[in-house]
Amino acid sequence: MVEDIIKKNKQKRNNYVTRKPRNNSSKIKYFRNLITRSLLTIILVLGSIIYTNLSAKNKELYQKYVLENSLSFNKINNIYQDLFGKVDILSKKESTPVFKDELNVTRVEAYQNSYKLMVSKGSSVSALASGIVVFMGEKDDLGYTIIVQGNDGVDIWYSGVTSSELKVYDYIESTTIIGITSEDYLYITLNKDGEYLNYEEYISQI
Repeated sequence: MVEDIIKKNKQKRNNYVTRKPRNNSSKIKYFRNLITRSLLTIILVLGSIIYTNLSAKNKELYQKYVLENSLSFNKINNIYQDLFGKVDILSKKESTPVFKDELNVTRVEAYQNSYKLMVSKGSSVSALASGIVVFMGEKDDLGYTIIVQGNDGVDIWYSGVTSSELKVYDYIESTTIIGITSEDYLYITLNKDGEYLNYEEYISQI
């Protein structure tokens, strides 16, 4: 009995002595990346605040080229992930399933650079494609508009809808409800790299 206990103690002591030290390199790398991401975010936010406060013109330019639809948030997100790993810098919005009573479009008409879809008032409008919400607000001649920058690089404008629970920079899936039509029509605008796309051709490809 005593010999067995001594033998077990020796074995435990040998295991303790030969135990390899833990490798903390992965943890150190993670915290370094975390600090880098945090500092980068702070720099971008402070830089934006300083730039917009310098003059009213800077604020107007910032709103036009950053807060609306000209800046490619998908490209920024891809660059960010290449540098710091796959970490979402955009909030994700849970999708709402599209039910059987899908949007019933009775007629499509060209309207300026957009397309006017005749529908029933109060219809639910679901996203045509997955992407990032980059704008929510009033647009001249179109009414309340929600712009989603699709993963395919196409900016889709949904105009003539009521305000929804979405927020700017939400990531949404193609099944997410954008809003409710405020009238018996809906405006859809498709823009990619400054060029307006044909609605029917785009729909046929998704």
